[in-house]
Amino acid sequence: MTLPLEGKIILDLSRMLPGPYCTMILSDLGADVIRVEDPKYLYSNVPPFFQKGKYRDSAFNAILMRNKKSITLNLKKEKALEIFYELVKSADIVMDTFRPKVMEKLKIDYKTLSSINPSIICCSLTGYGQFGPYEQLAGHDLNYIGICGILDATRERIIFGKENQERKPINPGVQPADIGGALVSAIGILSAIIEREKNPERKGQYIDISMTDSVFSFMPMAAALHFAKEYNKKNSGENILEGGMAYYAVYSTKDNKYLSIGAIEMKFWHNLCEGLGREDLKGKQWAIRAEKEKVFEELQKEFSKKTQQEWLEIFKNYDTCIAPVNNFAEACEDPQIQARKMVVEMDHPVLGKIKNIASPIKMSRTPPTIRSPAPKIGQNTAEILKQLNYTDEDIQNFKKNKII
Repeated sequence: MTLPLEGKIILDLSRMLPGPYCTMILSDLGADVIRVEDPKYLYSNVPPFFQKGKYRDSAFNAILMRNKKSITLNLKKEKALEIFYELVKSADIVMDTFRPKVMEKLKIDYKTLSSINPSIICCSLTGYGQFGPYEQLAGHDLNYIGICGILDATRERIIFGKENQERKPINPGVQPADIGGALVSAIGILSAIIEREKNPERKGQYIDISMTDSVFSFMPMAAALHFAKEYNKKNSGENILEGGMAYYAVYSTKDNKYLSIGAIEMKFWHNLCEGLGREDLKGKQWAIRAEKEKVFEELQKEFSKKTQQEWLEIFKNYDTCIAPVNNFAEACEDPQIQARKMVVEMDHPVLGKIKNIASPIKMSRTPPTIRSPAPKIGQNTAEILKQLNYTDEDIQNFKKNKII
């Protein structure tokens, strides 16, 4: 079996979550990802850890760095730059997550690298992109989703009659901008590969991805409501995703667990009401103001009468949008997650069997695979240098001179 990206070489200079998540996707698809790392970087081996005796390994890295190789290069040294340029000659993609201008300072920017290999595709994934007033600002996921409007939308709902109550934005339990930027980067890289195969000169190109741009583009519902106001001043549409509608909300059950309800279409709402034994609410789906608050109260009253599992059993017989609110441990045991084999075991040379998250991409002929565990920093340095025809003596000299 040949994997979709087999034969493609990626030089990965990225750190933390966003860039490594992108190259994880591509490595699962068969790309040969070489991590170019700085052993002095403080956050390269992050907790929590798998542990066996005195040996420990980052469980986070076990997911993000699987299927990859690692070389250490001190890119501030001329000889290390020379080695990197040698790698670029046969590479397809260079991925980085440095702030704008850093790649130029290191002499590994797209202009420089494309002069060495015109087919190279360079992707820079940053918080705010390569231009704009925020380009040099530090940031993390919470900042990016704050700017784009997602964090403002993540609050407790507005209750009629209590419109002035404080509704502080709630931190989401995941990193939408980091993961979103990684996904958009992967799409950009794959698109650039396809385009390069079609153009006669096989020229590469530069890809500038902003995490803020990425999550800003994830809001078509909010955008539609806002843009429509320019043409319809009376437009008072409400974004149902923000929890202000009884048919699209979360309710607690008798055992203090929760159910998510997504009965947007009328047929699903009617079936929900039938399952609850509240056919009197069928005509109340679009209730507003005080009447809407009454619908919320009535639904919550009904859901409080039974446990989460009891309701799930009842609603097996009704075609409506209802699901449990799981924590991650519960998600791992969920029959749908298990049926899709999203939690897999892999072999580790020291720890034995460890668990990992499978690729969500299901392909009939060339499915993504987890082929090797995450490397230790610099684990493959000598192997990669020998492939570039450097000798054992060269490698010892590189170590002595702190080039590797």
